[in-house]
Amino acid sequence: MGAALKFSETLELLKNATKIESQQFAILQSIANEFNQEPESPKVKELILRVLENKKYFTATQEILNDLVRNVGLFPYLDQDLLSLKDSIAYNYHKPEKLKGIVFHQEQYPIYQKILNGKNVVLSAPTSFGKSKIIDAFIAKGVFKNIVVVVPTLALIDETRRRLTDLFSDTYEIVAHPTQKPDEKKNIFIFTPERVIVYKDKFPSIDFFVIDEFYKIGGQSESDKRVVALNEAFYYLYKKQKAQFYMLGPNIQTISDGAGKRFDFEFVSTDYNTVINEVIPVYIDRTNNRLSKLYELCSGISEPTLIYCKSIPQVYEVTEKLCELESDWDNIFCSNMSEWLSNEFHPDWALAKSVKKGIGIHYGPLPRSIAQDTVRQFNDGNLRFLVCTSTLIEGVNTRAKNVIIYENKIARQKLDFFTFNNIKGRSGRMFEHFIGRVFRFDEEPQMKLPFIDFPLHEQGANTPESLLIQLDSEDLTPESKERVDNRITNSPLPIELLKENHGIEPKTQVQVYKYIYDNINSIHGKLSWNQFPKYKQLEECCKIIWENWIKKAKNGVYSYKQLCIKIWQLRDKKSLHSRISDELKGQYAAKSANEAVERVFGFDRNWAGFDFPQLLMALDRIQRFVFKENNLPSGDYAFFAKRVESLFLPDVCTALDEFGIPINLSQKYTVLMQAKTLTEALSALKRIKLDVTESYENNLILNAQEGVK
Repeated sequence: MGAALKFSETLELLKNATKIESQQFAILQSIANEFNQEPESPKVKELILRVLENKKYFTATQEILNDLVRNVGLFPYLDQDLLSLKDSIAYNYHKPEKLKGIVFHQEQYPIYQKILNGKNVVLSAPTSFGKSKIIDAFIAKGVFKNIVVVVPTLALIDETRRRLTDLFSDTYEIVAHPTQKPDEKKNIFIFTPERVIVYKDKFPSIDFFVIDEFYKIGGQSESDKRVVALNEAFYYLYKKQKAQFYMLGPNIQTISDGAGKRFDFEFVSTDYNTVINEVIPVYIDRTNNRLSKLYELCSGISEPTLIYCKSIPQVYEVTEKLCELESDWDNIFCSNMSEWLSNEFHPDWALAKSVKKGIGIHYGPLPRSIAQDTVRQFNDGNLRFLVCTSTLIEGVNTRAKNVIIYENKIARQKLDFFTFNNIKGRSGRMFEHFIGRVFRFDEEPQMKLPFIDFPLHEQGANTPESLLIQLDSEDLTPESKERVDNRITNSPLPIELLKENHGIEPKTQVQVYKYIYDNINSIHGKLSWNQFPKYKQLEECCKIIWENWIKKAKNGVYSYKQLCIKIWQLRDKKSLHSRISDELKGQYAAKSANEAVERVFGFDRNWAGFDFPQLLMALDRIQRFVFKENNLPSGDYAFFAKRVESLFLPDVCTALDEFGIPINLSQKYTVLMQAKTLTEALSALKRIKLDVTESYENNLILNAQEGVK
């Protein structure tokens, strides 16, 4: 017998499929030697994963392979038909109770046990670790009655809701929207941090909560309203509800000293992978620009591939170039989807054209139902490429074999190592792609993972007052207590009102108070409206909101007058197709259908759907206080804020969009439009009977029905 192969030789053999079968014994012998010398070496696990990728060539060595798989703790990958007694014991030991079909690997199981033993756990692990499986396992035990799962984005709500509905709809009510009716006994609430805050007074007693993508609790900027919302949601669930928790996210460096002791959690950090991410540089020379090189690269790829872009305009640029690759994709579903998108939005919109070529797009302002369905069709193999922005890297799972990082930026900011890792981790998938390929057009960022602090613990000078005022006095540091006391002492607004305007800095609320107070005689008539404002009244509200809380161009709106016009035009209740067409007309016409679509989607999602209603209600509370203080009748903006948030359509329309039914589709079903609540609408959705016609709309309805069992 010759000398054992070196690591580099074994690796090279595994990359050449034609030589594997004849060298299978030598390959496994080499891996066994590596394991005996250094059992914890990541090299051993990498070689085994590469063997599993090429398992069909190991025709005479399956039992040996099974033994090696067990030795490195990859129990989910064991072949049950070849289990030795030793393997069988290990395999069954790592099965969580009451959750069929799941086997934990060696580092999942201890975390699962810690949670069952009542510990709070914060887990930092790679994308392929299987962090969500741990959630499923302890829910299956049934020891918790009411659970809150906090996800960072609305995009993640759908994926989480569908997974937990499939597993637990028989034993739990799955509540994924604040207007859904919970069960009297057992519920799983799947909310963003903002929704946790809105729902605070409605929650039953919570036993357990989960925070996904926990690193956002420190955030890039502590003044970011989303960071404040997540911290406030954590504080409410931990301090007020006194619930046990599990927080999970990608690899970070560490957590601030003292946070674990203060909030009674154990921090677990691991780099244990179940897939390999193979990074491949893409070189651009003088004869090939970036876009041409991407075209050349994609022309040789047949597996499902994510293409990461820095911005929405770049998504459109890349998509239009890839549409030159070949003739129409031979897929009836894609043809139906293309026709529907053309009719309902615009025939020249990039997505309407690209799906015929097997290319999808995904970015933040897309209607949630369309974004969800595009990811689903990519995962089902109907789309070959999915061109996306960073909105798809925050926990949304796909079946991508490949990821192409087309440019190392988010907007104008360079990717850091943490974000690069997060994007890279989207390649490969357990049981499907043991090796994921990552094509990078730029150099990898410097290897540096972030340090995550807890603003609730650190309470540094940059911790916003909007967060500090939400904390109980005993939870404030002396410095923070002094800041809050000074604010309360110097504020003409009561602390209860400042708190009610969640996430809005107290000093800006005081600015609004002073503006109204100083101009009370001239402004009273413009602010004391009810139900629906007149145009000048709406304009005044937009002016106050803009000059105190916005101050600069945001989400396609450049002035308070433009904001007022767009809100006013929403009242016309025009179809999306008509509104997109309108954006292509007039003095400030969009330059393309893509830009027109982006404007409409962006306004509906960001301004109408969140920012304006929230800020209008903050203004509402302040004007009520000022006018009552001066014995003047006040306004009541609640009805109008709600109408804007629902785009002046029945409330169930925008809610159903999150459950997979586009707004323009729900309007076609009287049974949905007549529902008074979302709970009624979902019940009606399940009862819809469809004809046998193969259409995109029918597919959307069927898929939505499957998601609300």
